[in-house]
Amino acid sequence: MPRPEPKLVFPRTLSAIPCALSIMTSATDLLALQEIDLRRDARRAVIADIEARLGETEVVRAARQAVQEAEEDLSDLQALQRKSEARLEDLDAKIKPLETKMYDGSVRNPKELTDMQKELNHLKAQRGKLDDAGLALIEAVDETSKLLAQNEETLRQAEAKWQQDKKELLEQKSEAESDYVSLEGQRNGRTADMDRGMLGLYESLRGSKAGRAVALVVRGSCQGCRITLPTHLVQRLRGGGVLIQCPNCERILVAG
Repeated sequence: MPRPEPKLVFPRTLSAIPCALSIMTSATDLLALQEIDLRRDARRAVIADIEARLGETEVVRAARQAVQEAEEDLSDLQALQRKSEARLEDLDAKIKPLETKMYDGSVRNPKELTDMQKELNHLKAQRGKLDDAGLALIEAVDETSKLLAQNEETLRQAEAKWQQDKKELLEQKSEAESDYVSLEGQRNGRTADMDRGMLGLYESLRGSKAGRAVALVVRGSCQGCRITLPTHLVQRLRGGGVLIQCPNCERILVAG
């Protein structure tokens, strides 16, 4: 199967100004630009990654949720305690006068005394149940208070670690941003005098080739797609003077 013919691209300035050969943009210039762009892309990726990690961590969110749940549980238990205490006060308010009336001799009717005793027993049974429930509530409040304290300490430690990590991330971000600005300056310096046609081709290929518009040719093979190039194409590439693209991946070729 015949190999596709190599693409030969001549800068537009070359046809208009014959002497432009000495100042034209070479594939080697584009390779150097690509190295800057790849480093710049890497710094931009680092910055984006750091920005995504600056928010609260899952550990902090989970710890805060645990504190919130413990606070809600404690609040519910304390509300039950208040209701239980109010109910006990209400029962005591009924038991005390009933006991006084039974034992002060003011009631002599046996049936009335029997009915009062039954009511008193019923009220005291209710109070006994409330006392047992109150003790269970006291234990539950104590356990939940301890759990809340533990969760608050876990949250404090998680937030402290997150703040330390955040500080380190911000330092790394600042360093990456400084590198990016420096690389941007290098890029602008290199592209200022480049042929617009070649630069446009380079940018187009960069967009479609994952940032790698230029490929070295090593031992007759394109290092971008790993195909073996025709011998005459390799010889023409070594001769210089023209910009040659790989017939397979279309990357700009540079003799390695």
